[in-house]
Amino acid sequence: MKHILLPTDFSDNAWSALVYAVKLYKYEVCTFYILHANPLTPSSLSNLSDVYLKNTIQQCKRQLKEVKNQIESSDANANHNFKTVLKLIDLHVAVKAHIAENPIDLIIMGTKGASINKQLFFGSNTTRLVNTIKVCPTLIVPDQYDYKPIKQIVFSTDLNRFYTNQEIKTINDFTYDNNATLRVINIQVNDNLAPLQQYNLSILKKGLQGFKTHYHSVPNYNKKAEIINTFINDLDIDLLIMVNYKHSIMERFLNEPVIKKIGFNPSVPFLVIPDNQ
Repeated sequence: MKHILLPTDFSDNAWSALVYAVKLYKYEVCTFYILHANPLTPSSLSNLSDVYLKNTIQQCKRQLKEVKNQIESSDANANHNFKTVLKLIDLHVAVKAHIAENPIDLIIMGTKGASINKQLFFGSNTTRLVNTIKVCPTLIVPDQYDYKPIKQIVFSTDLNRFYTNQEIKTINDFTYDNNATLRVINIQVNDNLAPLQQYNLSILKKGLQGFKTHYHSVPNYNKKAEIINTFINDLDIDLLIMVNYKHSIMERFLNEPVIKKIGFNPSVPFLVIPDNQ
């Protein structure tokens, strides 16, 4: 059984991510935790009346129940069980607390909430979450993305880092479970791979087994984000995977000012694997 955490702010984007999740795991037994975080600071609590606080909590619970009822009605899958979670703290703190109490295999969420700057691919909650959570991957679903089966996956790597067995297992599981083809893309900064990159590539090739895998070396002819976006569009990619480790391309992409500057805006779901070294 899989345990999937679905943060929601009740926006259309959050609903799209929820629908994507149940379709992605249509044939698997899953418990989905629909989590809403409504941060109430000590200072705000002291200024709120008991009646207002009670009404706020009741409203959040009512909205969570509505989402649960709606997805159960539209999903109607005997393999799926839905639970609601309400926490009156910041989202990233709420997610960490929930994971500490429950085994979670994957977080699936939208790129941003209802009020975020439309020029940014990631909202601040999404950015903070993927930079905070280190125990499980996060799958980020683009705004208004319609589900389609995952058949082509791209894993972008600079090959400058050794990948752990757990990180390779996550890539293997997503590729194998979806009967997909995996494409490993390396954007070449130099003409030839350094000895460390050659070694890390050999480890990847040993670890990525059981499905079709293609290795692509792409010249560094443009901004890395644009190269990845072009690769996704040209090869009809259904899922982008990266590992979020220090000094990686991924780390730069998750810096909001940089995101806006470099135009990182993938058109497909994006799996962020945390750095667990």
